[in-house]
Amino acid sequence: MSSTIPRSTSTVTVRAINAGKITFLPASLFFEPVLPGYEGLSGPVYTFLIEHPTKGKIMFDLGMRKDQDKYAPMVQGFFDRFRELGGVETVSEQLVKGGVELGSVNAVIWSHTHFDHIGDISTFPPTTELVVGPGTDLRTYPEHEDAHLIESDTAGRKVTELSFSNATLHIVDLPALDYFGDGSFYVLDTPGHQPGHISGLARVTPTTFVLLGGDCCHHVGDIRPTPLHRSLYPCPASLLQSATHSLCKSHFPEIASEPLLKIPPPPAPSVYKDYEATMRSLERLVRLDADPDVLMIIAHDGTAPGVVEEFPGTVNGWKEKGWKEKLMWRFLEKDGGGWRFG
Repeated sequence: MSSTIPRSTSTVTVRAINAGKITFLPASLFFEPVLPGYEGLSGPVYTFLIEHPTKGKIMFDLGMRKDQDKYAPMVQGFFDRFRELGGVETVSEQLVKGGVELGSVNAVIWSHTHFDHIGDISTFPPTTELVVGPGTDLRTYPEHEDAHLIESDTAGRKVTELSFSNATLHIVDLPALDYFGDGSFYVLDTPGHQPGHISGLARVTPTTFVLLGGDCCHHVGDIRPTPLHRSLYPCPASLLQSATHSLCKSHFPEIASEPLLKIPPPPAPSVYKDYEATMRSLERLVRLDADPDVLMIIAHDGTAPGVVEEFPGTVNGWKEKGWKEKLMWRFLEKDGGGWRFG
């Protein structure tokens, strides 16, 4: 366990809800290089139900709306860049189907305000609080024509904008807030993709954690491998040999000790609003991703389906089930959901 995470015996239960599949176009907005035949980026849309034994339930992100014509006009203008938007059931519908009363959800935390994360919070009662990161743009349409939110996204409920300016706690040098006050769930300040972007760190046993990465990156190849990954989780020789043989050598000379993909630096077009902040956040999150006691799940990790048990199951037993070992290098498997290297 990372020495920067305070010790505690308080835990939460985490359930991963897959809100469907999304294909982003073009992939070059998310990372480079992009090889011919890999111009799109497909992945799930993960949200998370977090249950505290005495302090209730919260949601981390809500996925997408089913009635996508209800998004603000500014958002609908982006839809030509996406395919396979969403799934058959919304997060709210999946919760109800799974026996979770929406009124029992005390708060919804948005990692950020992009359309594939905010869902439709109006399906939750006014007693459900909305929690956002610092500097989040909460303007709504139609009052503001260029807004990404609509009135029902914030109206009639408590909206809390977190502040890390006086944070006394830091985890891997990231400002952190102890959400429940007992060390069971931390909110991490991870700006870059969008102002106010935040991540979650859930303690699922006294010594193991699940890192809810949101859109800190969009492919695990943005953060793997590093020397830390290679030392703690050596790539299996057979997989390394197969992947090395299949690499497009002009773009990927070898699988070395640095990530195979890179966040597009300025002036290249990119979905990351602040390149420098993105890189600072990722440099710190890598330390958690490589930690044997932390399982990182980013919102659109194409390697997670088929390994991560989804709602109504829990992710709490990930370590004893060996999920980290299965996922760490799965992006190098041609049928592992993340291959795009040759």
